[in-house]
Amino acid sequence: MRQLSDHLYAETGYDWANVGAAVTEKGVVLLDCPVRPTDSSHWLSEVGPLSSRGIQYLIATDYHGDHTTGAAFVGDVHFIAPQYVYGEISKGANAFSKEIFTETLRDQGHVEEADQILEAPVPLPQFCFEDSLILHLSPLTFEIHRKGGHSPACTSVLVPEEGVLFSGDVVINGPSMGMRDAHLGQWIEALSWVEGLNVDTIVPGHGEICGKDVPRTLRERLTEVLEGMRRLVQEGRSKREAVEDPSFVKFFHGDASRGAYWLQQRKDTFREGLERVFEEAKKEVGN
Repeated sequence: MRQLSDHLYAETGYDWANVGAAVTEKGVVLLDCPVRPTDSSHWLSEVGPLSSRGIQYLIATDYHGDHTTGAAFVGDVHFIAPQYVYGEISKGANAFSKEIFTETLRDQGHVEEADQILEAPVPLPQFCFEDSLILHLSPLTFEIHRKGGHSPACTSVLVPEEGVLFSGDVVINGPSMGMRDAHLGQWIEALSWVEGLNVDTIVPGHGEICGKDVPRTLRERLTEVLEGMRRLVQEGRSKREAVEDPSFVKFFHGDASRGAYWLQQRKDTFREGLERVFEEAKKEVGN
């Protein structure tokens, strides 16, 4: 666990998404939660004692399973999330990709944890918002903004008193961009918003804690993908031809160490993402 400021903490070492915690007079606020039950147990033991009031709030930054699955292991807290998260969880156990994590854990030999995840229903958030919400918990302010881009639900949490942004998957610090549910035009706009903030520290959805150089680099990569797809659409390529164009291969990353299921899932969702980009570019150029 890394202390970012007087009241803020983050952990980037758990499997899948990063998590954060804030200490307020009303108790601890969690920013997302780990997927694995063992990671959740460790995280709660680390941050729970930071306040005599214990853990009181959980803010989820997306409906994807790496941001919601662990809510099942947090306990009774005030659960805050975009309305999109409520909608996806309401659809059923695997609507937000829980299977991706359970099958990967099985490949890695963690059968018991996979079963725990399958058997634990993810709770519905009690407090939802459409675009933004401000939470005042002295001495901190949580400016919660649904920016979209990576997914329709993708949300960032700004704590202006500490100059820290918990970006969720608006910012990803690593080679994998995750375009399965993406709208690249919105994502590029969201990254420009991040670059304009008065913050010194960004806790990305994935990867190490960073500064504004990372969102700038990610914006440039996404712009290259979108512009490349626009060019193919303008040339009259079919969706299949465009998606299979070799110019996009350099943007794919799959961690083979996670097992065969994970690697195939990354290949499938990368293709799904490119198909979405094709439709986005086609709409833009009017074809």
